[in-house]
Amino acid sequence: MAQKVQSLAAAGIANMSSEPYVKFDDEGVEPKIENESELQNQLFDIIRRTQEHNFSMHRHAMRATHVKTQAIVKGQLTILPDLPAELAQAIASPENATKPHPVAIRFANEPSFLQDDRAPGPRGCGMKVFDVAGNFMDSHGSKTKTQDLTFNNAPLLELRDVKTTVEIFTIRERHFREPEKIGPELDKRSDRSLQKAPMQLPNQHFLSYTMYSQSAYRWGPYVVKYALFPTGEYQAALEKSHKITDSSSPEQHSKWLREWFRGTQDATYDLRVQLCQNLRAQSVEDASLAWDETAFPYRTVGKFVLPAGQDVFSSDRRTFWDDHMRLNVWYGLEEMRPLGSVNRLRKELYQRSAGFRGHINAAEYTDVSSVDQIP
Repeated sequence: MAQKVQSLAAAGIANMSSEPYVKFDDEGVEPKIENESELQNQLFDIIRRTQEHNFSMHRHAMRATHVKTQAIVKGQLTILPDLPAELAQAIASPENATKPHPVAIRFANEPSFLQDDRAPGPRGCGMKVFDVAGNFMDSHGSKTKTQDLTFNNAPLLELRDVKTTVEIFTIRERHFREPEKIGPELDKRSDRSLQKAPMQLPNQHFLSYTMYSQSAYRWGPYVVKYALFPTGEYQAALEKSHKITDSSSPEQHSKWLREWFRGTQDATYDLRVQLCQNLRAQSVEDASLAWDETAFPYRTVGKFVLPAGQDVFSSDRRTFWDDHMRLNVWYGLEEMRPLGSVNRLRKELYQRSAGFRGHINAAEYTDVSSVDQIP
């Protein structure tokens, strides 16, 4: 799928890599969106109803999306030294390259319900990076010195903007208890191919996926999308050796991840960024347009190691993350400010979602400032 969408995005576009880098505050990066506040409020109501559906079924409040935890893994990020100026920004600044950073990652299925792993669809992960230096957007980040990052296993986001997000989540909420009805309703849309593209994603071992930010972020004075590229030899082999079939377990993803990290092989990734060089080819507002990786290649700024020999699904680790931790990309570095209407709606949405979970579950959140606080 990645190659297909990249070729579509690149059609008719020459290599523009010699052009200057787009600045985050350049005109056109974040255009004014009509009725944005009204649309955001509509989505907040839809998400609240979705969370209420989950509570009515499971007697436990859950996230708005990425509900099903598959594993929670600890590791380390090392920022590469002596990066060129356009890369040595934000979390990859020279100050953050002076020491390794502990990380914790939660792998999860994307839907708002507890999805059978045999069903194809987006897979994602949320990450917290510790001991981060810089100026933070929010008091939570200033207190904990952490940067939250989110990823999905497709380079584009079919929820292209806040208006589309409201439309699609309306459909999902309407058919929450009968998700098989979502597809036929999407078929009625003019953008049905885009909206159904996530259902065509390969269903294979999590550690074989390239994971993408999908939306754009500030990167010092510039604009980037970021991604996790698996680099381990054994991880690459998983793409062919570990495919989910109809005979697989409904819990197959979690079983594979637990099995891997009980073993002897570490999981490794590159953290790479893709700099915005031309807004005609690299839209910030329309997250459904992938940035062509040939014209605008990803460049490595850091290395992740997720060591073997850990229980990534222990009850204490899983419940601590699910009930006492919260991630929000708006708590992080000012130099990594989220961009575009899809990201702007996340600011209050994540706060509301976490507030609902905490209230219903009578669970207090911990402002985690050390990876050692996570069991």
